[in-house]
Amino acid sequence: MSQTLRYWIEEEEIVRYLPDAEDEVISGVRWGEPWVIFTPAYWLSQFWMHDLDKVAHSPYKAKGSLAEEVVFCLLGGFGVSAELSISAFDACCDAKLIENMETAPEAWTEVLLRPLQVNGKLQRYRYPNQKSRFLAAAMSSLATKSLENLNGVALRDALLEIDGIGHKIAGWVARNYTDADDVAILDIHLVRAGILCGIFTPQDRVEKDYLSMETRFIEFCNMLGARPAVLDCLIWDQMRGYGNLAIDAIRGTALGAAKATNNKKQKRSEVRQPSLF
Repeated sequence: MSQTLRYWIEEEEIVRYLPDAEDEVISGVRWGEPWVIFTPAYWLSQFWMHDLDKVAHSPYKAKGSLAEEVVFCLLGGFGVSAELSISAFDACCDAKLIENMETAPEAWTEVLLRPLQVNGKLQRYRYPNQKSRFLAAAMSSLATKSLENLNGVALRDALLEIDGIGHKIAGWVARNYTDADDVAILDIHLVRAGILCGIFTPQDRVEKDYLSMETRFIEFCNMLGARPAVLDCLIWDQMRGYGNLAIDAIRGTALGAAKATNNKKQKRSEVRQPSLF
């Protein structure tokens, strides 16, 4: 059995087919139904509806230099909204810090301490001193190494040698700069989506499980027939928009997993107890 999906792009009606909801995409992960949000079938249907199976490259493929992409990604990340990081990046560009490959942390700090315009309001950049040290170190490293011709995992692994760059930032740069499909950017939005559709568990942690989680996400994308670099962007965009809905769903998933674990422990405990009769 299969599921039929009908949708329109402009005036054209398109009919496509998905595996049965109970079939597995990868081990332990069922397809689900395309009209149920966060299921694998939902993500593939969204991928098709946005015509992303026909795009030549990732929507976020970098158009500038490697140094620009490293700065852009370093300015983003945990606790920094996309809008704030873009404003900070523009300020650094205006100050010619990237153009000059500035290696003095205090030069970066001076710019990042200034209030930034974000959606018509002034906002302070988070962690200006720490990020300034990382940015200066990155410029120093890029000035002495030739990384521009590396691709995907090779570029990601080389970037990991730079102080302040971990797997997520390095993968982010590699994905954007080389349009690579052999790395994944496991930010909070992608991790939440992965938990909700069953790729990851609530116990998975990027701090210790990054590479195994990355492998599972890439396998998932390949089984869907979707480029990881492109599906990643779609998931990120939509999960940001879902906001509290996704967070509440995550809490429910985590609670359900905890109850299931407790039930299993209780059953094992009952088996070990001697009969009273």
